Amino acid sequence: MIDVTVWSVTLPVQTPAQVVATKAMPTLKNKYFDNNGQRIIFWAPVTGSHTGNSKYPRSELRETSRDGKHRNWRYNSAINTLKGELSVNQVPSEGRVVVAQIHAKDAPTPLLKLVYRYEKGIGNIDVEYRFKPKDKKSPVIYTVPKVPLNKSFSYTLQMDKQGQLSVLIGKSGKQVKLDKSWQGYNFYFKAGVYTLDNKGYSNEGGKVTYTKLSASHK
Repeated sequence: MIDVTVWSVTLPVQTPAQVVATKAMPTLKNKYFDNNGQRIIFWAPVTGSHTGNSKYPRSELRETSRDGKHRNWRYNSAINTLKGELSVNQVPSEGRVVVAQIHAKDAPTPLLKLVYRYEKGIGNIDVEYRFKPKDKKSPVIYTVPKVPLNKSFSYTLQMDKQGQLSVLIGKSGKQVKLDKSWQGYNFYFKAGVYTLDNKGYSNEGGKVTYTKLSASHK
């Protein structure tokens, strides 16, 4: 079971993309966010709408407090952890979807993206990391190869009070130290599907099934 009372969600409908508030999450169910209590299927077609600062569609959770206010945190405020278990069911023709992020308030781009990349019939999980807020690119710092479509996998993203960022995918992972240029930012977790493609038919897109998801700050 996934506790949806500490998240809001952006859906690929309306312009700009619709944000469903935390208080409405327990009863939310549609073709973009199919929650049966045991799992959530996220669907973002390439023809879907997008937010004002992006050109790609998403069905993606953003962490909040239970009162619905955005949950933002400094790296040194706690041990900040996002854990998920999911499978990627469909990718667009460009082959890439984002399934989790560590974003930063007031930063134009995320600190970290967990990307499923399907290439030449093979699925891979890439960790894309932006070393400094103003860097133009987010290089891949770690890859888990040969993860088929519809194959369940787990991940943990964790940042401790010393700025040590740990990424665990299954039983393997990577650690990196947060650059001091990030230290004044407020971060937040996101999870779901962010489809990195906006061309094609309405049956093309990204589909992800989450069976477990939790964020903690201890």
